[in-house]
Amino acid sequence: MSALALGLAAWSGAPAPAAAADFTVTTPGGQFAFNINGSNSPTLTLVRGRTYAFAVNTTPNLHPFHIQSPGVMNNDITTGTMTYTVPATATNYSYYCTFHGLRMQGSILTVDAPPPPPPIRIVGVTVGTNITLRSTGTNTFTVMPEFKTNVAGTTWFPLTVQTNRYFNGTNETLCSRPPGQPVFIRIKAVEN
Repeated sequence: MSALALGLAAWSGAPAPAAAADFTVTTPGGQFAFNINGSNSPTLTLVRGRTYAFAVNTTPNLHPFHIQSPGVMNNDITTGTMTYTVPATATNYSYYCTFHGLRMQGSILTVDAPPPPPPIRIVGVTVGTNITLRSTGTNTFTVMPEFKTNVAGTTWFPLTVQTNRYFNGTNETLCSRPPGQPVFIRIKAVEN
């Protein structure tokens, strides 16, 4: 019998939040193109219903960035953050320079959101020198074990994952055993 008191709580959360801006929009010197995340006038493929942030820093008073679609906040700017909630309808849109129109434009393709992954379930825990967690789910998620020693505390600390492998429908995560007694463990699932 192990002296480790183990409380388990499975949490299958959403992916980690996106960075402050999903897209950085600039205008390379002398070119009639919007550079978006390093590509000139790329076609953007966006998920319907999702909100995206655009960090806009284009030539002041010359190349305002415009998205031709409902759901845009702060359109027609040269500096600042624009947000765009892609409409749920299966329609494609465009972006362009307010002053130069067709000379500076690109396409926005919209796609359905991917289906949610199956739920992740803990099917086994072995406590010894290390902790081995077995869970069902898919290989599109990584299991992230965390611990704390005070149930009243709000801070969770990550356990060191030594291996995390997926085989035949089961994810097996081997991690270091946390210090202290009692220890409470929770499992987060983070989308790859």
